[in-house]
Amino acid sequence: MTEILLLCILGVGIGGFYAILATGIVVGHKGSGLINLDQGALAMYPAYTFVTMRETGDMYFPWFDFFPGPIDIPYKLSLSSEGVGAFPAFLAGMAMSIILGIAVQVLIFGPLRNKPPISKIIGSLGALVYLTSLASYQFGSKSKFVDGILPEGTWNNPLGLGGGIEFSRLLMALAALAIGGGLFLYYKRSRMGLCTRAIEDSEIGGTLLGYSVNRIATVNWLISTTITGLAGILALDFVTLTPTRYTLFVVPALGAALFGNLSSPWVATIGGILLGIFQSGAAGFTLKDWWPEWIPSEGLRQAIPLLVIIVIQFSKGYRLPVRGSRFADRQPTAPKPTRWKALCFAVTAFSLWVLATGSSVTQGRLITSTIAAILMLSSVILIGYLGQLSLANLTFAGVAAYLSSRLAADGSIYGFSAFALDGPGFPSPLAMILGVLIAVAVGVLIAIPAVRIRGLQLAVVTLAAAVAITEMIMGNESLIGKGARSNLSVPPPRWFGADITVDPSISRDRPALIIFCCIWLLLSIVAVVGIRKGVTGRKFLAVRANEKAASSVGINVASAKLLGFGIGSGLAGIAGVLTAYQQTVLQISTWDALSGIGNVSLLFLGGVGHIGGAMIGAALTPAGILSTTSSEGQILRTTASGALMIAIAIFRSDGLISITDPIKARLKKAKASLKQEKANNK
Repeated sequence: MTEILLLCILGVGIGGFYAILATGIVVGHKGSGLINLDQGALAMYPAYTFVTMRETGDMYFPWFDFFPGPIDIPYKLSLSSEGVGAFPAFLAGMAMSIILGIAVQVLIFGPLRNKPPISKIIGSLGALVYLTSLASYQFGSKSKFVDGILPEGTWNNPLGLGGGIEFSRLLMALAALAIGGGLFLYYKRSRMGLCTRAIEDSEIGGTLLGYSVNRIATVNWLISTTITGLAGILALDFVTLTPTRYTLFVVPALGAALFGNLSSPWVATIGGILLGIFQSGAAGFTLKDWWPEWIPSEGLRQAIPLLVIIVIQFSKGYRLPVRGSRFADRQPTAPKPTRWKALCFAVTAFSLWVLATGSSVTQGRLITSTIAAILMLSSVILIGYLGQLSLANLTFAGVAAYLSSRLAADGSIYGFSAFALDGPGFPSPLAMILGVLIAVAVGVLIAIPAVRIRGLQLAVVTLAAAVAITEMIMGNESLIGKGARSNLSVPPPRWFGADITVDPSISRDRPALIIFCCIWLLLSIVAVVGIRKGVTGRKFLAVRANEKAASSVGINVASAKLLGFGIGSGLAGIAGVLTAYQQTVLQISTWDALSGIGNVSLLFLGGVGHIGGAMIGAALTPAGILSTTSSEGQILRTTASGALMIAIAIFRSDGLISITDPIKARLKKAKASLKQEKANNK
């Protein structure tokens, strides 16, 4: 028990980091009514600014040279040839936090204030994708172990428990308490704090009293990003710096923010520190001999924030604060598919053309885009038709991929793996069916909180679920087998006596897999068309438009949501198994939460309520048919897609597929006018 108590005390450091991030989320929500999923990235970028200033004296700005040609857009300021001291680097990091605060309000969240929830989540995800990809491009994706600004030293034998605790962890918790307490007093006693509380209670009433909503939101975003950047720099003493790791710290921070009901910085601070303590203490139990091996340490750590979020969301449901706005734009359209047969013909013709003339590289890109299209169609069902903002579809796909591989294994060593993969040795079709069914079960389980919540709050639940499930299932070697956390070889699939894949050491051409994936894509398109045109599709759209109105006309809203998640996770599971067939070796990084966000982001670019939008997004997917062979170019493409997501959220929520709609409308109007004119002349 002494070891557990010592680990709990060690957890106050990371808990303090969670607490400050959570406080930033609460402050941003108080000022604008938005739940910012980009909070971890807003801590990451100033931290990188601090590190690069210390190492090289260079300060990178949050943009890149996007204009090709001889005209260069400056994005780096060199202040020293050998690096600077800790204090100037700290000032540079805090200056970057202020720049980000102004940018997110003026360029993103300000214009999104009167947009529907789906547009707000698009903008927030766009900012997340943009900053994470940009940081990978500017600073690299390798882990950095650096010294921060907190004093060194260790408190030996704290409270007689043995061991030692770094002063940096304790000071981080104290800083969190000071920030939380200071903000509590700020919102209670200062004039701007009182104005913020007035706007938080009633945006319309505050506007009538003469308060500037934009000014109040800007001030609060500056506070939010400043304390968030400070947290990112302070945490460098005990947290490894990578773009993805820092970005995903938003999940426990969201749990702490919800603990504070998205309104109390002080309670959110306490929640963040307690969450860090529970995570660290719970990890200590996994070291005991009696602890079951099928619950891994990292999986337990990631499951705790998910449980906190689900309990709070499910228990409070609609009682969580939801800010209103004076106006509300419409949601993205989800029209009936009218040219789906032509689309199926085009998909078939293009696949045959690539099969006949394309190189092995082009064939691989076609397979990637085909599988991505199936995965995006699952989000068309869930997000486009049902209006449920799920960020976990790639996770459902990973569950099906890993479990179907385990079920198809028979104890042999496959491919280049050093480990024998045990399993019942089921035929590939049966293993795929069972893997997809398990993915459906996981999807329905995650959908239970959706019975009472929706919108941004559901996005929070599914994001936390994506992080937890990745570690609890896909990274669980006792469940999946040796190599689950590194490289898991996939048993060669055979369907009705035919080999679906070819050993990559023999040939890179994969005609059977192209045909196989194309068939599944066509079946998925037909299924989505049937759902949209049938009674189920009309029920989904009614639930998306207004749950209370749908319930009043006899629609079982809970059943509709569970059905939508079941269908969506089923399609995602099919895409996951096909991905396993394509890659032949599974890596856990393929299925992480950020990759899932990237997939959903590309669907938003194409058009979330359109089957054609899924095709556009799939063509743009990394390693897809329109991808580049340059890794640097692909990172910049992802960065640009994040910026485009923000623009689409603000100006055209229907995505790229709707760009020609104004032209079509004008042509239709001109044609109608010409017809009317001819009728009048007669």
